[in-house]
Parts: sequence; C-alpha cells; structure tokens
Amino acid sequence: MEEGFILDQGHSTRHAARWIADKPETGFLWTGVKISGKAQHTIQTLRCIKCGFIESYASEE
Repeated sequence: MEEGFILDQGHSTRHAARWIADKPETGFLWTGVKISGKAQHTIQTLRCIKCGFIESYASEE
C-alpha cells in the first residue's frame, strides 16, 4: 500500500476525484495543498446494484 490522499477541489466547478501520492502538504493560503510533481490518479468507483456496496480504485493510467 502507498500513502496518499483524495483531492477535494472546486469553486463552483465539477471534477472527477483524484488520488494524490504522498502526504498532503499545505501550499499558499489560497491554493490549498501542494500537488505539483506528485503522482495523480483519477478515482474509479464501482457500486453493487443489489446491495449498494461501493469500491474505489486509483489505477495506473
């Protein structure tokens, strides 16, 4: 397993969630966390149509 975090972004915008490698580091006050130079992967989420169970994956792109 590799440590990382899910990026929560947007000011009236919609984006697919992304998993960012490494620990979150605070950037400038108005930019939030630093993500430059870190591996990023779009998160794919699957839901069971019978029971509602959800699994999420951040696979290599």
